[in-house]
Amino acid sequence: MNVVVVTGSAGLVGSEAVDLFSRHFDLVIGMDNGMRQRLFGADAAVTGNLAEVERLANYRHHVVDIRDHAAVAAVLSEYGSDVKLVVHTAGQPSHEWATDYTLTDFAINAQGTLNVLEAVRQYCSDAVVVITSTNKVYGSAPNDLPLVETGTRWEVDPGHPYREHGIDESMNVDQTDHTFFGVSKLAADIAAQEYGRRLGMKVGIFRCSCLTGPRHAGVALHGFLSHLTRSAVRGTPYTIIGHHGKQVRDNLDARDLAEMFLHFYRNPRPGEVYHAGGGRERSCSVLEAISRIEQMTGRELAVKYEPQHRFADAKWWITDTRKFRQHYPEWEPKYSLDETLASMQQRWTLAENEDAALAERTSTNV
Repeated sequence: MNVVVVTGSAGLVGSEAVDLFSRHFDLVIGMDNGMRQRLFGADAAVTGNLAEVERLANYRHHVVDIRDHAAVAAVLSEYGSDVKLVVHTAGQPSHEWATDYTLTDFAINAQGTLNVLEAVRQYCSDAVVVITSTNKVYGSAPNDLPLVETGTRWEVDPGHPYREHGIDESMNVDQTDHTFFGVSKLAADIAAQEYGRRLGMKVGIFRCSCLTGPRHAGVALHGFLSHLTRSAVRGTPYTIIGHHGKQVRDNLDARDLAEMFLHFYRNPRPGEVYHAGGGRERSCSVLEAISRIEQMTGRELAVKYEPQHRFADAKWWITDTRKFRQHYPEWEPKYSLDETLASMQQRWTLAENEDAALAERTSTNV
């Protein structure tokens, strides 16, 4: 039997990985304890995602906190050498939240990753392991680039090597400001490399830019495109935080990221680090994203502005994925930025209509 284990299986990336790998494996084992809602409130709940993956005939769910090594190990020991792939997507994703809850953040992101890697080492050491890291391991280093301010966005200087393709894996992670989130993710990132490089385990590390998609339960503290789209659908104000809304991110649909994982699984390269993002063609500033969504919804979005930017917040990030493309030339992202935005609008509109219908039924019954 071929088994894949997905941590954070109800989250954005985890649920898309479950959906994809359910078509390639005999059995999909999910681990998720629903902590996202406890961290960020009701809007961050992923119960809908969980309900969707649990409808898959070959999915089995385990309520596991990745900080609990014994619980993680118990799941992997149950399936042992049948486990061919472990996709580790569980984590705490907010830089701001981590500042106030540093110990919890580090336990989830760093210790949790070690718990997964050690359990794989003990019970299914030949399995391929995918680790979802982040470009936040570079901290504020992108702000040291020669940047130019335009009418709607920050850009790197036209003569700079990063201008055409974006930032590659050679960017320095040291001697720069890091959020505590960046610190915990960097610790996990480097540890995962060691399991691959020193122990020869089939570990791949994916440093992701902004990830999004229709299953993203974005909130103010994390997931700006999802939160922005939901604000537009609800007609609630959206707050731009710093940099005059000109900070640039490239965006990758989580469905395309899951495909990257599949390519790595088929031909793993132990200890490799890859940038994962949407590239220049899927990049936008906050201002540009607002404009796209206003055109999509046909109405103006209420916007507030908070001038103080977040600590170590990069003004410009576009991901260079050429290393991954060189190793896996068959991978190509399928979803354009507009297609991803449209899928999120559709999902949030449906959710709002369902909530309204439920509220109406409830009031009628009363």
